[in-house]
Amino acid sequence: MVAHVEQVDERVVAGVEVRFGRVGWWVLGVTVALSLLSMGVPALIDHPLTRDRGEIQNYLDVFMEGNLPTWWSVALLTTGALVHAVVGALARASGVRGAWAWFVSAAVLGALALDDHTQLHERLDRIGNQITTFERFPHYWVLPGLVLGAVVAGGLLLLAVRLQGVARWCMVGGCALLLGSALGIETLQGVLIALDESGPLYVLTYHAEELGENLGVLLMLAAAVRSTVVTRQGSAFQLAYLP
Repeated sequence: MVAHVEQVDERVVAGVEVRFGRVGWWVLGVTVALSLLSMGVPALIDHPLTRDRGEIQNYLDVFMEGNLPTWWSVALLTTGALVHAVVGALARASGVRGAWAWFVSAAVLGALALDDHTQLHERLDRIGNQITTFERFPHYWVLPGLVLGAVVAGGLLLLAVRLQGVARWCMVGGCALLLGSALGIETLQGVLIALDESGPLYVLTYHAEELGENLGVLLMLAAAVRSTVVTRQGSAFQLAYLP
């Protein structure tokens, strides 16, 4: 476990603590709102732009490439990677054992951002198809994805076991939501396609996947926030690591 820092700098104690609860609620609200827009606009607005692959539907629907919800997901993952790297630097500067685990999680989140942006995981279909063949099942990438998922889980849980309290459970919950959505719900989507289900249930599953992944990243951001304290003294801000 990460060793406790016995004393916090007196200047940090004397300052006014800056809290990020309101920012967190706003980010959560935008995340949920984008998911609802992606799912609701084509269903509720009958217009050539919002139906039958119209321009607005293409822009909002997470099922398509180059859409707004995916951009938001990549932004969350990139922010998570940067924040974890900053917290790792603070932990290392404080002489905390195991600070390197923050850099591992930052690298994992950065790799996931790249994957989400470029859809690299979907290019594993050929490998999965060579392992086994299921008629009409379209998501063969899930099979090699299980191996990559184990690597991702290992990198994130390396940090979780070195944290304590709420921060630890935020990392564990975030990892479970992220991988459960990416692999579990994606597998369910493949089963639905194999059963010729492309209606509301299928639409609901791929939106649940995207929302679950984003909520997982938000929990991992919360773990980083819970591991730091930001104080303000006049116009100056100070950051400190809280194990």
